[in-house]
Amino acid sequence: MRIEVLEYFLEIADCKSFSRASENLFISQQGLSKSMRALEGELGVTLFQKSGRGIELTEEGSILKSYALEITQRSDNLRDHLFRLQLSSAESTDTVPVYATSYVCNAIYNLLDCELGEYGLDCCTISECELNEIISAIGEGETSFGLVNILEEDVKLLEEFPYLKFTPLLSMKIIVKASKNLAPDCSNGEITLEQLSELPLAYFNEPVLNKFVKRSFENAQLEVPTIVLHSTNIGRINTLVKNSKAVTFSDTFTHSVRGVEDEVVYFDLRPSRWFSVGVLESPSLRNNAHQQAYVQRLRALIRFKHRKYISKYAM
Repeated sequence: MRIEVLEYFLEIADCKSFSRASENLFISQQGLSKSMRALEGELGVTLFQKSGRGIELTEEGSILKSYALEITQRSDNLRDHLFRLQLSSAESTDTVPVYATSYVCNAIYNLLDCELGEYGLDCCTISECELNEIISAIGEGETSFGLVNILEEDVKLLEEFPYLKFTPLLSMKIIVKASKNLAPDCSNGEITLEQLSELPLAYFNEPVLNKFVKRSFENAQLEVPTIVLHSTNIGRINTLVKNSKAVTFSDTFTHSVRGVEDEVVYFDLRPSRWFSVGVLESPSLRNNAHQQAYVQRLRALIRFKHRKYISKYAM
């Protein structure tokens, strides 16, 4: 019995609905049902029963809930204790220069702003750079590391730089975001490139995303969708989406942090495309105590705070 499955069970019990629990956990309803059937089979009991339009716990389910709450709380306490040990062992009060790609600056640092502040990881100066600029900065000794995003198929290109090591922190799947009025009829929650090519598109002007769009439609020999806006103005992009003027791209990590938005739906892209956010470092990082401490603290924060996401979207 995995603690993760007990967490799923508790979410269903609180929501009294598999579909709502599925949305909150960012897990397919089919996958959630499968996990609960396996748990019931392992325990030899029925945990849920229908009640009107929802579900409720059986007597056995109520007993499991009381134990599951204690077990998951103890697990959380242990994780928190170990996490804080990692932070204290790598603690540094010095301001750290961070070289980061535009996605990391505009998405990761915004999404995790409160978490970074809470654990002292906002004590940094950030320089927004393209990947090749970060590689050059590391090679010339300006920094020992950079935070970058890179398409899954391009990670192998980093092998051209034997002095660099890339360690993923998060793996993300590119998804499509649309208003309910503009959303195509996709009952399976997926959208194809063919369907996407027929929709107006607004998307963030960012090197990795630009490369993804160009490659995807060229490889599929499809016309690129009508581009309504291609800009770094994320507010305008979101307005166009909410007003049913365009669809746009997002990613699974952004979706998991921000949660469900009213009047907006998300689709998995078929075929799926992935990119990673991670640390690009040189061997000299181990000799720079302040930069090394910052990287250790950031890695510990993501592993602890976003462990549920990482367990689903394993790198």
